[in-house]
Amino acid sequence: MSRVSDSTSQERKDRVVSLLKQEGELTVTEIATHLNLERRTLDNYLSDLEYEGKVEKEGMRWCISSLRPLLPRKLTMDAEQAVILYLAIRLFVKQSDRRVETAETLLMNLANIVTDDLGAGSYFSQAVTELATRPEDETHHDTLRILARAMIQKRKVEIAYQPYHGREFRTTLSPYLLEPSGIGFATYVIGHSSTVNELRTYKVERVQSAQLLRESFEIPETFPGLELLKNAWSIYYGDETIEVVLRFSPDVARRVQETNWRTATPSQPDPEKPNYLRLTFHVADTTDLKPWIRTWGANVEVLAPESLRDEMVGEARALGRLYGWFKADEDQTDHSLFNDIFGD
Repeated sequence: MSRVSDSTSQERKDRVVSLLKQEGELTVTEIATHLNLERRTLDNYLSDLEYEGKVEKEGMRWCISSLRPLLPRKLTMDAEQAVILYLAIRLFVKQSDRRVETAETLLMNLANIVTDDLGAGSYFSQAVTELATRPEDETHHDTLRILARAMIQKRKVEIAYQPYHGREFRTTLSPYLLEPSGIGFATYVIGHSSTVNELRTYKVERVQSAQLLRESFEIPETFPGLELLKNAWSIYYGDETIEVVLRFSPDVARRVQETNWRTATPSQPDPEKPNYLRLTFHVADTTDLKPWIRTWGANVEVLAPESLRDEMVGEARALGRLYGWFKADEDQTDHSLFNDIFGD
């Protein structure tokens, strides 16, 4: 079968829009019959039109979208701004463990813009190539696309969610924010959940299905936006904070000082150990801080809170057993290595 030209595809999509304007709501079968189109081809057209914000689906029937499509203004930038945009895209590509074709299309469009105006398109094209090598996950791609559209157009979405522990459940979500996290290469959606009638955070990768609803929502004036995450190391937020005090060895002290760590007070020389560095954090939750602490290995010591220090000691003991450094029935507190790592 010969390939349909772009102009023919556009004409057919225009006819789909015109038909829905005339008839109101129709099923895919009814549209296909009216326009004499194959079902699979029509599914592709409807998917494109839905993404463009021209049509929407309610149950088994399609209709004209109740909200206007997004019409962004022309993008202009200078060379320095293009580099900043490239760095942001590199972070997105690095934290994306799955293929996102919507992002690939955007990157190619950006590549064309900066190639014509700045001669820097190859950087963006390389980012597209790298993203395209990620594993395919159609469910994730569709979910992310639907949540993004719901957030921008302020429309509710019904999701089926599989928590890490517990049974799958369904809820109607009003997505206020999408927030990436480098921990676990994950993306989170923050919004109002109907099941608890409160603000909730859901990991996008655990959303099993998502359906865009016609019902709209308004973000309450009391919602603080990104200010919500001011006390979060990554994604776990809250008004109350925990003081976490860390001591870094001389081997990594300079590396620690090279970064202005968010939620941390300025680093100080450790008063108890010469050439050591002390850093104090104030975070709402230590759940997403702990993976970062672990990356420093034996070059960091948790001084406070005591509960976090005890947890790190327990992990060190478990590692010792895992690698055969000592047997489980040995007195674990007598080993000199623990004194070296955690102090006398």
